[in-house]
Amino acid sequence: MAKIQPGLERISALLKDVTYPWKSIHVAGTNGKGSICHYASSMLVGRGVKVGKFTSPHLVDRWDCIQINGESITHGKFHAVEKHYNRLNEKLEIGASPFEILTAVAFTCFHDAKVKVGVVEVGMGGRLDSTNVLNNQAISVISKIARDHEGFLGNTLSEIAGHKAGILRPSVPYIINSTNEANVQSVIEDYAQAIGAGPRLLPTTWELQQKLYDSSKWNRATNKLLPFQQENLKLAVVAVMKTLESMDESTNPKELAKTLLVNASHRNPGRQEFLAAIPVFREASHRENQILVDGAHNPDAARTLDEFVQNNLRLGQSPRAERPDSGWPVTWVLAMTEGKDAREYLTTILKPGDKVVTTTFGPVDGMPWVKSMDPQKLLGIARSVEPSITGVHVPIIGALRALCTAKYISDRTARWAPIALTGSLYLVGDLHRELRTRQAKTWWTDPATHADREALLRIHAEERERVSGILGVKGGGASLPGMQKDSATEEQRKLQEELDALTREAQELEIEEDRLVKDQTTSLGSTGDDQALSAVERLELEDRRFAELHATPEQLVASLARGEKAKEALVRQQIAIEYAAKARQEKQEKRLAQKQLLEERKEKRHGKKGLEQEDAARRIFERIEAGHKTVLPHWLKTKLQRDPDYAQGPREARYIASSGPPQDALSFSTGNSKVLSFPGARAKASLRTTRAPTPPDAVPEETTSEPVDQEHRISSSRGSDSQSSRTSPKSEPAKSSPTPADLVKIILPQKAER
Repeated sequence: MAKIQPGLERISALLKDVTYPWKSIHVAGTNGKGSICHYASSMLVGRGVKVGKFTSPHLVDRWDCIQINGESITHGKFHAVEKHYNRLNEKLEIGASPFEILTAVAFTCFHDAKVKVGVVEVGMGGRLDSTNVLNNQAISVISKIARDHEGFLGNTLSEIAGHKAGILRPSVPYIINSTNEANVQSVIEDYAQAIGAGPRLLPTTWELQQKLYDSSKWNRATNKLLPFQQENLKLAVVAVMKTLESMDESTNPKELAKTLLVNASHRNPGRQEFLAAIPVFREASHRENQILVDGAHNPDAARTLDEFVQNNLRLGQSPRAERPDSGWPVTWVLAMTEGKDAREYLTTILKPGDKVVTTTFGPVDGMPWVKSMDPQKLLGIARSVEPSITGVHVPIIGALRALCTAKYISDRTARWAPIALTGSLYLVGDLHRELRTRQAKTWWTDPATHADREALLRIHAEERERVSGILGVKGGGASLPGMQKDSATEEQRKLQEELDALTREAQELEIEEDRLVKDQTTSLGSTGDDQALSAVERLELEDRRFAELHATPEQLVASLARGEKAKEALVRQQIAIEYAAKARQEKQEKRLAQKQLLEERKEKRHGKKGLEQEDAARRIFERIEAGHKTVLPHWLKTKLQRDPDYAQGPREARYIASSGPPQDALSFSTGNSKVLSFPGARAKASLRTTRAPTPPDAVPEETTSEPVDQEHRISSSRGSDSQSSRTSPKSEPAKSSPTPADLVKIILPQKAER
């Protein structure tokens, strides 16, 4: 697996035959450099200049980071040029990293497209970054510098600034973000003086202030931008003017104000962007159902994000409720790269009453060394920073799934509950990929999206259940105080966490397997579209030159050895694919086994409890039938209301669970209690009384033709009939009626009667 190896030797070997006839705007820094590149390229395109832009990391697809006039290059073009440099890298055994390959692809695409200006963002640092192979700078730009990538750049701002200053060139003008600390600016200026770089330009001059910054067009374009965003825009303006000047183009600020600022005011995707997540909120056109998406990933970026959230979310207005004095609480959807300073980041953005959903992003295409922080670990850091938060961790990959969790953990019924997704640009990219085919207004009604809707609805149900189970209340909310968890519940929770972890591992293996298969298909497939012909032709030319220049026996042997090495690489790739498939299958089988074990434990626990309840119900029914005064417990009354035949309960018990007695019940009052007699118990009650012998010619009671009518007559008899039955035990059986002492008596409290 390729790792980050700072240095210019490998990229120089890859690009030894590439020239740079275009002018470049080279931008370094920690925060804001992506926005500066976006502003600069937009203004140049608006001026009619053909522009190439290279920024990293990519947002959705790898080829998105390379744009010509604001449009990403095609998939075929990207893979054709990438294939060329992968073969060259293997042939010459350069050992280039994926980012160095990507840089070579970008600069070659710029050359093939014949761009006039290339706007290039530094990947990491500056001095040893692969983009620093450029030798055609029109201007060097250094944005805000903060602590990041300390393992490579140093632990102090001065050390980091030294790396950033490495992009300066002798006699090339440069500009620095004036909000940088004084010692940072001093380090850069000292380096510039040492190499003869300069002059240093200022973002604000008298001419720019009078002719541009004080104009009405500038005010209309920037009135919604925060101060740090306006500072980035000013840096881009100066860079564009200097570049146009080097190309002998007009640099009149008034002309810039007419043609450039409309394009420059467009927000950079993934940076303080509001998105309508239609699969999560049906009415996503309303601002209250839109989420804030921002790729802030370090403490300094968190401070600018906190300022934006304070002005646009916490202090926002909602037509459904009046804003609290402290501002609206925010629901954060977070994922961070392993190794980032999560504690300082979360200390900056979290406030009392906020809610947090931590998740994980998927494998990053082209950057296999990037790993997501464990969501449970990230949630633990958040709780240690702000104990009052309500938090849920989602161990399954998926930005939309995490947003569904955020929807149910938020209080979205009575007031506005804004949602912000941040912490990593990789998480933002995952969200854009998942929303790519789901943003149409007809997505919820289009028959073609039925299967996709069903899958999203299952995710909704799973996350609603997750929130209810973890927080202890239906629909999400604050956890119940003092909620007790027995050992069985705790065991179930741990088992579910293991199941979720296995699911996440299986997803990662599946994604990796798909990537390997895709790479192999690309390497064995076609060469791409017509736009890639120049790269293919150069590759064939290099192959012919290689054969001509290395025709010695030793070189031929080496060439054959390299061919064998290439075959071995294909075999290793195939083995990797098979291994990934096998590992995924094993993880899937283990996950199914864990799930089956969980279900068996559930059935065993619920089955044992159900049998115990049925035994208890039968004992209660026996007391009722024996004539004892009985009050049904609440749980049994509830079961009888749902299922009148539960545990084969007698009619007396069914009455207690119902709203009133049956019509054939005999009732009379004694004090504060109500005595009920049920004819249905007559047969069993008669076994406990002395009954007159039945004549041989009498018809048995159970064979009478009208048992219901006879029973009705007995139940409706009162007073004298009961007394005659008591004083005449030898009367005819067909005319006899049970006495009150023989009837089953159920005592109900006066409270129940009311």
